[in-house]
Amino acid sequence: MPKVLKLEINIREKEVLRYLKYDLDRTKANDAIFRLVREQIKTGITLIDPRLEYKILPILDNNGEKVKLPTLMIANRNIARLLKPAEKVVFFSTTIGPDLELKIDQLFSAGEPTKAVILDAVGSEAIEVLTDAVQVTVTQKAGSYQFTPRFSPGYGDWPLKMNKAILKLLAAKTLGIAISSKYMLSPQKSVTGIWGLIKNEKS
Repeated sequence: MPKVLKLEINIREKEVLRYLKYDLDRTKANDAIFRLVREQIKTGITLIDPRLEYKILPILDNNGEKVKLPTLMIANRNIARLLKPAEKVVFFSTTIGPDLELKIDQLFSAGEPTKAVILDAVGSEAIEVLTDAVQVTVTQKAGSYQFTPRFSPGYGDWPLKMNKAILKLLAAKTLGIAISSKYMLSPQKSVTGIWGLIKNEKS
């Protein structure tokens, strides 16, 4: 079963507009756009089915080139650098489920591309807010730790094929995430990745 955490997903209107390429400091969205955005935020909230899975592993060794964990080795300099101050690593996967994506397809089919594009931006904001909340909550549950930035397959030189490895590590079949032959995730508003746990100095 996917892990259940009490998380509040607050869709930020300003961030949805940013995904739509509106810079509110430079470009003023008209009232019609604001109405559509608010309408699609309300719709999106009803379609989001947040799910997550995570696993915390101790870091056995990090030589700056490779990170040794109990069940695998990560041979990536950027990740080794990211995790250098950490004593543990969190592997995670999050998704908002398929319903919002299906609604987007329906809107395109119904000849309402503007609503579809706005709802897609709502979905992008939702998965970001969900993953931010998961990172904070899981880190707090782990004890007296700070977290590093997240790192996901496809960032920098970490290949997309690691999506498959992470899902396998998490045994995350119940999340409802599928992976293509090119290692893309479905539903599209899904994320896998890692972050490090750094022990607080005062603890």
